[in-house]
Amino acid sequence: MKHKLIAASLALSAVFAGRAEAQVFTPTFLSPVPSNDFGVYVSDWGGGLGVEGIWRRQSRGGSNLGLHAGYVDLGDGSLSLGLDMRNPVVLAGAPIGLAFTVGGQAVVGDETFLGGQIGFTAGQALPAGGMTVTPYIHPRLAIGTGFIGDGVDNEFEIDVLADVGVDLDFASGVALRLGANLGDGANWGLGVAFRR
Repeated sequence: MKHKLIAASLALSAVFAGRAEAQVFTPTFLSPVPSNDFGVYVSDWGGGLGVEGIWRRQSRGGSNLGLHAGYVDLGDGSLSLGLDMRNPVVLAGAPIGLAFTVGGQAVVGDETFLGGQIGFTAGQALPAGGMTVTPYIHPRLAIGTGFIGDGVDNEFEIDVLADVGVDLDFASGVALRLGANLGDGANWGLGVAFRR
């Protein structure tokens, strides 16, 4: 009986540890191709929906800085805030585009969660008639914690996350972005971005 109680406690702890991570990370929509754009994105948050605006700006050196903010329906309604940076990585003879990524995200509501992530995104832009298709994968190491709110501990949880996605960039300056999270977090996301 004691072993069953310990096993049940560990299983319950794993559920709540995953809960914090699942409420912090949305799909990143970060292919290795830098861009200047603003978009509106919808993500699934385990039954609730999140709507975020994401603004990204490319610097002279080729790196990209992104800011995002939005609303997440976690039962009580929460504010999602974040930033990200991607920097192209040039490897001689690499058959695909690569970029180093780093970012942070917070969900602020009755319970507040904070997370950071670091990784690489890999993919390739492929011309397809009047548009460019960029399939990519974005594996990363993430750390997340709950730091305010009833029943939320301050322990950091480390996890390996990965998104797969595709960007459809049309000649008109409009882009459709699709992403699916292979780890903890939002299951899927889609958005429309406007290039500047």
